[in-house]
Amino acid sequence: MCNTLFNIDVVITWVNGNDPVLNAKRKRYLQNDSFAHSDDIAGTTRYADRGEIHWCIASINKFMPWVHRIFIVTDGQNPKTDSKIPVEIIDHKVIFQEYEQYLPTFNSLSIEAMLWRIPNLSEHFVYFNDDLLVCKSLNPNVFFPKEGHINCHGHLASLHWTKTRYFFKYLTGCACPVNHVRQMMLAANIIGSSQSFVRLSHTPHPMLRSVLEQFYERHPERLEQNIRNRFRCIEHFRSDELVYMLLLKEERLHIIPERDILMEYMPTPDMKRLERKLRRVTEKDSTVCFICFGSLDKATADIYSRIETFVANLLKGGKEET
Repeated sequence: MCNTLFNIDVVITWVNGNDPVLNAKRKRYLQNDSFAHSDDIAGTTRYADRGEIHWCIASINKFMPWVHRIFIVTDGQNPKTDSKIPVEIIDHKVIFQEYEQYLPTFNSLSIEAMLWRIPNLSEHFVYFNDDLLVCKSLNPNVFFPKEGHINCHGHLASLHWTKTRYFFKYLTGCACPVNHVRQMMLAANIIGSSQSFVRLSHTPHPMLRSVLEQFYERHPERLEQNIRNRFRCIEHFRSDELVYMLLLKEERLHIIPERDILMEYMPTPDMKRLERKLRRVTEKDSTVCFICFGSLDKATADIYSRIETFVANLLKGGKEET
């Protein structure tokens, strides 16, 4: 176990989309929001659950045992998962206190904007989506090179060329106007950047609670902009991008290329493709630290069984420390 000079928490946002109560609630609000019927915004795969959170938490326990506490942010649910690291369930009502009129919410960007309001959350925390798992032993400095500084995985991208590219993608129907790249660019614009933004990868995102708190307390109109719609819409922006752009100005952000540290897999029936992806993780000199198994509700029985076996072996055997 690694000792740190400051506590580091993990925050995971989770929903069990198989819950009929939650599904009925979501459908009720969808009736009044025709735009949200897009699969990119409120498709069932965004909420589907095949037990990924148990893999996520088990991998954190195995490969990040120095974590102080795990917070699971959810809507009246509890995954009831095993963990040696203390786990605390945080209901949306807790972080939306005084903003209850915006609940229920089915919008992860809205929830992310309120994470700094988790009671007793440490200043340094790492935000996980529940479809992520850690696949090798990590030291805290992978996320925080020193107190008050962040390592983020991604790259600087041009605002001008990215906007131009996505403009044509929208025209040709190759991209939904509500997408994660637009949300990053909008956050960069809000901070005052006109040249570049941090193009974030789908890895765990280290965060500083005070940066979120100070920004949203100074700009409550921006907080409401991000939480007043129950489903994703064109005015939403990424809170993690907001933090990173602010820290970039203060030279407290260190951008690390994501290419070699993330393995992403979206299911297809092609078993050979899956095996090629898995070999990236298991090869002797692998630098992959994080795996994202996305949309597993769409996986065939054979593909899911192979992934399940792979994860079980990974969590049992592990890898060498980076």
